[in-house]
Order: sequence, then C-alpha cells, then structure tokens
Amino acid sequence: MTISQLEFNQLNRVLDEHTGIRLNNAKADIMASRLSSRLRATKCTTHNQYYQLITGPNGHKELDIFIDKLTTHETYFFREQSQFEFMYEYYRNRRSRNVPIRAWSAASSTGEEAYSIAMVLDDLFYNGRWSVTGTDISPTSVEMAKEACFAISTAQKIPKKYRKAYCLKGIGPNEGTFTLNKAIKSHCTFDVDNLLHLRKVDYSFDIIFLRNVLIYFDEIKQKAIIDNIVHRLNHGGLLFLGHSESLRKKRPGLELIQPCIYKKVRL
Repeated sequence: MTISQLEFNQLNRVLDEHTGIRLNNAKADIMASRLSSRLRATKCTTHNQYYQLITGPNGHKELDIFIDKLTTHETYFFREQSQFEFMYEYYRNRRSRNVPIRAWSAASSTGEEAYSIAMVLDDLFYNGRWSVTGTDISPTSVEMAKEACFAISTAQKIPKKYRKAYCLKGIGPNEGTFTLNKAIKSHCTFDVDNLLHLRKVDYSFDIIFLRNVLIYFDEIKQKAIIDNIVHRLNHGGLLFLGHSESLRKKRPGLELIQPCIYKKVRL
C-alpha cells in the first residue's frame, strides 16, 4: 500500500515524538513496507487510519508495535568482538572482585549485547558484585531480552569457552534455541527507556555501551544523548561507541583511549 506525503509526515512526527528518530523523505517506501503487516492486522485501509489508531485513546499497545517496526534492532552476540576483548584486558588487573562494577547497554535491543557484557564480567569477577542494565526504546525488544530465548544458530558468535560456561541448549518444545544460565540472567535487568529523556536510569555506571545509535540522530540530538550518557558515567569509566561512530567534537572530560572507546577523566 502506498503512503502519501501527508501520511508519511504524520507517522514520522509520531516516531520523532516517541523516539527522537526522524526519517528522511527517501525512506517513505521503507516505512510503508514495514507497516504493511500492521495495517492488515489492524484492518486499517489507509495509513491515515493507522495514524488515528496509534494516536487514539486505545492505541497504546499498537503504538509500541509501531515503534518496534520502525526502529532498528540489528544485533548479535559479541558484535565488534575486539571491544569485548579490550574490556576484558582493561579490567583484568585493575579491579577487585569485591568492588562493585556496573555496566549499561544503552540500546540493548533484544539483549545480545547486554548478555555478552555479562559473560565477560562474570569471567572477570565470578561470584562478584557486578551487574548489567539494558535499556531500549522498544517494549517488544525489552520483553524478548528478558525472556532470553535465542535461536541456536546465533550462539556461534559466542566464544567457545563462554558457550560451555553460560549457555543452555533448549530441549523438547525449546529445541533449536538456547538461553543463558541463571547466574548470568540474575545479574541482568532490562527496561524501556528513551536516551533523550531518561526516566528509569537514575544511577551511574563504570561501563556504558552506546553502539550503533548516534547515527540515527541529528547533531543536536546526538549531543543531548551524549550529555545524558556522560552524566551517568563514573570517573574512570569506559564509554564504547560503534565502529562506524565517533564524537564529532572533542568533549571535555572524555579521553579517547582506543578507536571508539573513551574514558571519563576529571577536568
């Protein structure tokens, strides 16, 4: 079903209001394609009808699905593995098991990144006082992260020693999937939050992963997100960006220590 310029603008405005993401006009066909199944499911014959639904008093559930459809969730275990290797080597001789360490996967999608961080931290600080928080704009993705049920094929990205130590293969009705063991899952929490207007994350972290996020925002919103992130990063803590990202301007208080890896320092 084609989408008119007016309908695209209406839906784009809703997306912007709830996520801070605004699609350019060249992505109108992509929006229409991603929403086609939802128009059928909700029996809406036009995108304007769908707009009226998600902005109406009974549209909260469909609004969550709309956000999920139009936000990117590409992720996998140990994506950009060199960063996890750096994190392991960095903390191996710098941190006692008795000192709490807290990490945040700031755009955790369905949980693969957060659980990857968790496996490294448990390897470093087994039975220690570590925790991982995952947040994402998509309620659907957050629920999937909490469930922690993944296709068995995705486990191939996990280093062999971690697969053996932390992964449990599904049997019976769960055949073809795997999950993480209780020790890992008990240290991980997930919640819905917006990086532009954080409400749930009101404490600070030693490690923050903010990868493959900034590329979806304009410069003004990028700065607002970085401000929110850095405010919640402890002094001496590490900020990881994606390999396709960098801070456009040098930021006081952040020291580049590896490509796309920053350390918060005192001014």
